Amino acid sequence: MIIDNDGFIKKFVIFTFCIAAIHFLLESLYTVQFGQLFLGLLPDLIADALLVTGGVLVLKNTKAIGILCGAWGFIFCLHYRAWAW
Repeated sequence: MIIDNDGFIKKFVIFTFCIAAIHFLLESLYTVQFGQLFLGLLPDLIADALLVTGGVLVLKNTKAIGILCGAWGFIFCLHYRAWAW
């Protein structure tokens, strides 16, 4: 059985873009509806920017997968902190 890493990575990048878009949309709606301060919104915007930047860099060069993994690590830590707060 041969594993197609490039196909998996491309699908994972597309999944990342979808998650970043959904996260940005929902966080923006929350800010509009409940009036979140910019300092509360800033870490979420940084997380979305990291996900998109990591995805674009991986599409250009698959050896940049560490940047995308770091972006996912940041977003998981951010949401774990928000949940455990």
